[in-house]
Amino acid sequence: MISNRMKWGPSLLLVVALLAGCATSLPKIEPEKLPQPPAAFKEGDGRWTQAAPAEAQPRGEWWKAFADPVLDDLVERANRSNTSIQVAAARLAQARAFVRATDADRSPQIGVGASATRAQGIVGGTFVGPARNIFATGVDFSYEADLFGRLSHASDAATLDAQAQEGLLQSARLLVQSQVAQTYLALRALDDERSLVRSTVGAYRETLALTERRWRAGDVAELDVARASTEVAATESDALALDRQRAGLEHALAVLVGEIVSSFSLPVAEWSSALPVIPG
Repeated sequence: MISNRMKWGPSLLLVVALLAGCATSLPKIEPEKLPQPPAAFKEGDGRWTQAAPAEAQPRGEWWKAFADPVLDDLVERANRSNTSIQVAAARLAQARAFVRATDADRSPQIGVGASATRAQGIVGGTFVGPARNIFATGVDFSYEADLFGRLSHASDAATLDAQAQEGLLQSARLLVQSQVAQTYLALRALDDERSLVRSTVGAYRETLALTERRWRAGDVAELDVARASTEVAATESDALALDRQRAGLEHALAVLVGEIVSSFSLPVAEWSSALPVIPG
């Protein structure tokens, strides 16, 4: 019984290895068995064009359509220092390194080693006599056959993952760029609104001063003074709320461009952004 088991043992291991390899191999995709797209659609004139994947392609410098140097500088700073873009770039670099590693597994592997020891007496059954230096060198050569396409499938999967990470990097850049543009334009619009409200506060204060003089002269009632004072207080409250909103937008810009909030500032300036030309 023991001899029979020893006789059939290697054969059973080989069969199990072959079955395991077949189980891990992926079936080939046959294009003719995939659902065929329709020749035309009922909408429009019935013609259509299949678009090629373009997630990994650069989206262009679209923000320069506003012709605003300050916005251009903010976007460039965000491209360099934004944390979301840096994380996406690091993941792309990791995916590309994994592609190189999986491709290297399909090539012959050569290793060179060397060692040096000092020994005396008997070493490995050999009498070496008094203390002496023993040097050894070796070369290893290995190659893994791509049985059942395991290595090729791993390389294809790594390549597709790298392409996906490249597309995510471009999408992250586009998202950050659009957030920078939206936040900057909102801040410039808020600057104009703050200027208008502050001029309104000045006008209401002059009206209050005039009303108080007329009240002291007996031309108007005290109710008119209270009404003018209420308008001044309400408008000043609106101005303070706009100041807080501007500080929030400025802090958001600092985060987007990857800079410290306490050291980032965007001075109040005239809104010089041009409206982009939309093709007709």
